[in-house]
Formats: sequence, structure tokens, C-alpha cells
Amino acid sequence: MMCPEGCHLCCIETEMILTEDDARRLESLGYRREEFAEFRDGFLRLRNVDGRCFFLRDGRCSVYEHRPLGCRAYPVVFDLDGGRCTLDPLCPASHTVSREEFREGCSIVRRVLRDVGIIRKG
Repeated sequence: MMCPEGCHLCCIETEMILTEDDARRLESLGYRREEFAEFRDGFLRLRNVDGRCFFLRDGRCSVYEHRPLGCRAYPVVFDLDGGRCTLDPLCPASHTVSREEFREGCSIVRRVLRDVGIIRKG
């Protein structure tokens, strides 16, 4: 899926949950966990600075190749009430997601949710 040029709506007021592997990968780039992450609502999440993801620079992700798994899966998200993957209707590019991209994104989202204990392993 390709994001529209300059779009970074998903990086505004992000609530992206980080796995321990995500945090370690970002730390390996030289960032301190306290800089980019915070414990909020029971989970380690990307930190917002002035309402924007810590890694958003000039409208782009400064760690794109190393971004968290949840960011890689977006706009595939998980509807906890429905117990299924869905597309975030706020993403202007969600209509461009192919079935294969959706399946791959759903697999990633489920992995993240298992890793942080939101859904059961198995």
C-alpha cells in the first residue's frame, strides 16, 4: 500500500502500541526508550511530541525502515469488539489495500496483540 504524498494522519496523536522487539529495534538505532516511548493506558506506546509521533520529521517517518510492526500493518487495525481485522476508515489510502496486503497486515496486527497480551497466543 502506498500512502498519498505527504499524508501522515496516522502519525498525529498516535496511540501505536510497541512490542518489546519494536522498542529494542529503535533503541539499537541510538534512541533512548524514554525519548520515543511512554507507558500509557497499560501499554508501551509511541510518544507524541506536540501531538505528533516522536519519529515524524518534515511529514515523514524518520525510522521508516525500522518502524514498529503496528505501523507496518497500518491501515489494518484490529476491532476488539468484533474480534477481527479491519481497515481504519480514517486512512485516506485504505481503499488501495489489496487482499494480500490486508492478510499480511492482519497477521502482523495479530502478532503484536499476542506479543503484548491483548489476545491469546495460539
